[in-house]
Amino acid sequence: MKTKSNGASAEGRVPPPEEYRIPKGKSGNYRGRPKGSVSRGALTRKVANTKHRAVIDGAPQRRSLLELVILKIEAMALAGHAGAAALMTDLWGLAAEPEPGEGGFLLVPQTVTMEEWIAEEIAPNADAVEPGTQVNVEAEEFLKAARGEPSPLGEALLAFHKKYRGGA
Repeated sequence: MKTKSNGASAEGRVPPPEEYRIPKGKSGNYRGRPKGSVSRGALTRKVANTKHRAVIDGAPQRRSLLELVILKIEAMALAGHAGAAALMTDLWGLAAEPEPGEGGFLLVPQTVTMEEWIAEEIAPNADAVEPGTQVNVEAEEFLKAARGEPSPLGEALLAFHKKYRGGA
């Protein structure tokens, strides 16, 4: 049983002074996120877009960190690093634009009446057996053999049952 201990949530814990307690029904984060704070996405974009000086093919160039990382992954993939090749494939899948000319075409369905549509939907299932009406042939044959009626399949099932299930 839980007992009240003057506002303390755990044994031995002293609650904060009254003036620092959060009133009921009020958020614990009054001021919200401070102005000027940067989200993780914005910080990532800022770092990825910072320019760095690098020597590429013998010539000094200024490239963004993102470009340099992609060039390094590409070089590793060309050198046979399997993980880099897989990463490069994933990057191409994210960044690649569809080739011009690639695309599909729109098929407009033929206008049909409701009765024609229903007939088209029912046609593939015309020969299907309704659930619950299907006869279990093995059970029927087994029962025939158990009653003494002649049935080759039933006799075989009954012999199997007697041999392996120990039936009479």
